[in-house]
Amino acid sequence: MIHSISCKNFYSFGEETSLVFEVNGNAPENNGYFVAKSGVRLSKVETVIGPNASGKTNLLKVLPFLKWLIIDSFNMKPENPIVVQPFAFGDEKNEPTDLSVVFEVDGKVYTYAFTITKEKILSEDLKLTSFAKEKKSTKKIFSRNWNVKENRYDFEGDNFDLPKGFENLLRSNASVIGTAARLNHAESQTIATYWGQIETNVIEAGWIGDHLLPNSIAQLGEAFDFFSENSALKQEAEKLLCRFDLGLSGFEIKKEKKENGFSLNVRASHMFNGQTLYLPVQYESFGTKQLFVLLKSILAALEKGSIAIVDEFDVNLHPEMVMALFDLFIQPETNPKNAQLLLSTHSHMLLSKLDKYQIVLVEKNENGISEAWRLDEVSDVRSDDNYYSKYIAGAYGAVPKI
Repeated sequence: MIHSISCKNFYSFGEETSLVFEVNGNAPENNGYFVAKSGVRLSKVETVIGPNASGKTNLLKVLPFLKWLIIDSFNMKPENPIVVQPFAFGDEKNEPTDLSVVFEVDGKVYTYAFTITKEKILSEDLKLTSFAKEKKSTKKIFSRNWNVKENRYDFEGDNFDLPKGFENLLRSNASVIGTAARLNHAESQTIATYWGQIETNVIEAGWIGDHLLPNSIAQLGEAFDFFSENSALKQEAEKLLCRFDLGLSGFEIKKEKKENGFSLNVRASHMFNGQTLYLPVQYESFGTKQLFVLLKSILAALEKGSIAIVDEFDVNLHPEMVMALFDLFIQPETNPKNAQLLLSTHSHMLLSKLDKYQIVLVEKNENGISEAWRLDEVSDVRSDDNYYSKYIAGAYGAVPKI
């Protein structure tokens, strides 16, 4: 489970910015919240709202970027730069980026923090927080800091049981967890497995489902390939498609072996006059194809009890369909493992289903720097307010200035 994330000097965010799933006892008692094994109360959903170009996608990028940094940076060549983007203007463009996340695996609450540049990881530390008899204690698991004078890392890892001489294997562009997991270090593999289960449609360049970009075709192919290998989730996807009444009764995926790999032949089935007729998937609407892609991330996260990070959650979809997909994470029947959802949207109807602890507003200040805040941080916001009407009226900020 994700407890919180923070970033500083990351894309359009200059100052330190946090996005928090943790809530206190003032949050309502409803299905939108759950108590994790650690005893900490968390929201199942955080919804990022704001004008175009305000920085919503950049805020969502924190978790996918951390996923890459933690488990996939090891796959780079030693000489490759880290694909981080600091704030593009002013002195910040030459300053390092700070990223941190508080996450929970099997009741253990970790805090993982990085300070990085494109050239190297300057600092990296992992801490473990324990909750015993209502007392909170934190111990350092490991840390490494770049020693400029000696041109090497100062490494401390006595609490992590790493192989002898491990620090000599570390690269400046690869994480400790990613490196140790390849050496079959048990706790590193557990953490890496958790991060590997995170589902998202966000990459370094932004949302990958945009039909104006060639990546959308590849993303649709990945979704069908996923469903071809996961028959149970394919059946769940078909149930939802029928429920949303898109005129579909299912879809047929044939994976054919070719000389240079595999090819997918996908047809959507339609009921007409009591007969099942098939159409190639390319004749389906953008909304239908977007739903195929979206359901891959949503159903996989729900199955594993992980988190789905979805940018442009509502694109090409009817608002009522957006509400139904959102409900999959809220209702215990469809989300028994308490999977989480972090999304951005312009479907402001969702505000009518959210509490103030589940709404994150984003806008840029006069210097073009993104700022974000959770609605419960705004003074005089009541739990029984009509957030939809007040947001549209501009009471909370983060609306287009046209």
